[in-house]
Amino acid sequence: MKAKRFVIRLLLLIGVAACVEYFVYANNHVAPTEATVEESHNHSQAPTLAVTHTLNQDDLELKIAVTNFSFSLENMGKENKPGEGHVHLYLDGKKVAKVFEPSYVLKDIPSGKHEVMVELANNNHESYGVTQRISIEVKP
Repeated sequence: MKAKRFVIRLLLLIGVAACVEYFVYANNHVAPTEATVEESHNHSQAPTLAVTHTLNQDDLELKIAVTNFSFSLENMGKENKPGEGHVHLYLDGKKVAKVFEPSYVLKDIPSGKHEVMVELANNNHESYGVTQRISIEVKP
């Protein structure tokens, strides 16, 4: 029972930290520079992910807020480094994109209900085990 309470409290703490990071990032209205991203994360802590989205007709605009993680196009496919990598984007279980920055637009989504999954990935494409799922409906 104590372990269960500990896990619940830990998850709540991670969720609060992700929300704080998102609101700080969103209220600054500027993307952090590569240097501030590098300085701001601690490789000893697990990365976190908080995704917000806007659906504009058949285009899905994603804002990807991360902590303890930096996007790295130049090291994709190379040796893993803690807290570094990219995002895998899935639509209805099929990988549709690799993302290397905190915003991305998935265009021309077919009409209907869909599940979008955003996943943090290491340089070698292995999952960090950090994902977020979003349900959307594109109107015809």
